[in-house]
Amino acid sequence: MYRVLILGLIGAFLGGGVGALIAVSDDEDGVFIASDQPVTADQVLAKLQSEGWAAIEVKRDERYIEATVSKNGRIGRLTIDSLTGQLIADDRDDD
Repeated sequence: MYRVLILGLIGAFLGGGVGALIAVSDDEDGVFIASDQPVTADQVLAKLQSEGWAAIEVKRDERYIEATVSKNGRIGRLTIDSLTGQLIADDRDDD
């Protein structure tokens, strides 16, 4: 009986730990634009406009797309891998 209680407590702690990790994890895995083809600068521009960013400057540097944006006086910069749509760097403040 004592063994069952200990195993139950250990299982509860492990289950709670896994649940906490799932809750805190990033669900999108850093994907900015999901696509099975390379992402274009125009797609990045359209996505940022749909999120309400203004004064958007997008430039492509071989594989990476770099964007500078502003909203409510805040300036942000981000880098997207054009082959995967993965967000490489992001210092936007989405408050």
